[in-house]
Amino acid sequence: MISARMVAAAVVVAGVSGLALAAPTVVFTDGPGNTQGGIFHAATSANGNFDTFCCEIGEGLSYGFTYEYTIGTDIIFNGDGTVNPLNQRTAFIYTKFTQGEIRNLLGKPALPDDKLADAVQLAIWKLEGLQDTNNADALTLLQIAFDAVQNGQWSGLGNVRVMNNWDPGHIGDPAHAKQDTLIIVPLPSAAGLASVGLLGLGFTGRRRK
Repeated sequence: MISARMVAAAVVVAGVSGLALAAPTVVFTDGPGNTQGGIFHAATSANGNFDTFCCEIGEGLSYGFTYEYTIGTDIIFNGDGTVNPLNQRTAFIYTKFTQGEIRNLLGKPALPDDKLADAVQLAIWKLEGLQDTNNADALTLLQIAFDAVQNGQWSGLGNVRVMNNWDPGHIGDPAHAKQDTLIIVPLPSAAGLASVGLLGLGFTGRRRK
């Protein structure tokens, strides 16, 4: 005989499985900038809405199209499977961008949005080994980022991650990889990790009864 408790448990398990299988989605729209890169506006199903930048050159995105995405620390270049770890100085610059600090770092409080976007995007492409730049603001940001790492003011990636974008239904297929972008992902707190651990113990205990 199937009890109400067993039915409820099956519904919960099915729901969790569905969540695990459903990839988050993102739709991009264009923002300021003159580089054919960022700023992009990203509207996601799982991580809110935010502004972001390209991690690559030569791999595109279509505005208004729904992509699926995964989150990691590596850039997957141009759909050929080449992988490169995100540069910690890129993470520094993107963090400062999300904090609204780029104009302060440059000492240009009236810098137009498109010039700010160009400086950030060109600095990122330089840091990721994609192209050189002679943009004065980008060069200033690069020096500030190098100094921050050299002086121990910044280390690692912080909360910055790579948003690997894919054609729907083709996650992990290099032929369907799209432009990688940047994302801020809150890292789990110690309390959150403890809660996950306790939840796991709870399920284990139920299995043993």
